[in-house]
Amino acid sequence: MNRPPWKARRRRIDLALVFCAVLIVWMLWRGDDTALASSAINACFLLAGTLLSVYTGAAVVDDRNVMQHMGPQAFEDEEPLP
Repeated sequence: MNRPPWKARRRRIDLALVFCAVLIVWMLWRGDDTALASSAINACFLLAGTLLSVYTGAAVVDDRNVMQHMGPQAFEDEEPLP
């Protein structure tokens, strides 16, 4: 199968989301009620939302391109999900 692997892409997205979560938890744990802390938390939520949106959109576009170039049989060799 010549489909591009998503393993590396998923790993990067997961690492970025973990970074956002750790930074948010750390900032909340510190308890600083400053404009900088608030901005950092808002930026992390914005980054996480953007990453999830782009990741989902890219998966849809990639699947559509695979279907156009390889046809419906492109996904026939995959195991069914449990």
